[in-house]
Amino acid sequence: MVGQAPLKGRALIEKLLSEGRLQLVEAQPHRAHELVIQAHKHVASAVTLASQDGTGAFQLLYDGARKTMTAPLLAQGLRPRGDGSHAVLGEVMMAQFAPPHGEALRKFDLMRRLRNNAEYPSGPLVDLSESEVLSYVPYVKNILVVVEKLLPQLTEF
Repeated sequence: MVGQAPLKGRALIEKLLSEGRLQLVEAQPHRAHELVIQAHKHVASAVTLASQDGTGAFQLLYDGARKTMTAPLLAQGLRPRGDGSHAVLGEVMMAQFAPPHGEALRKFDLMRRLRNNAEYPSGPLVDLSESEVLSYVPYVKNILVVVEKLLPQLTEF
């Protein structure tokens, strides 16, 4: 796969492009790398903040995961748009890179749903504990490892 866009997931990407849920942009591999650097900082900050504000720390941790998941798409010149854009990140990444990376990437959707419940509560207010937040840190770190391995191999879609 070195030097070419992945063929896996192409049908889904073309469908999402035609539906306007994904758009073609200039491939920005340097910016993708910057997002990963920011994500590492978000993870570290979330760990520090978890004991004081679990829900806020989770938001930061989720943002780190989201930026990490965005990086491979941006490196290929793809950007989710509109309602459900965070779900599109997960769909595209799973379509392109699972297997072999499905287990790590699948955790993003769990985090996305929990973040939505915290951000847009339809029931009782979500108040996450330090231990709940810290339990997601390894998932985000796994996603970071996967994406850091993928980025050098990706080219424009």
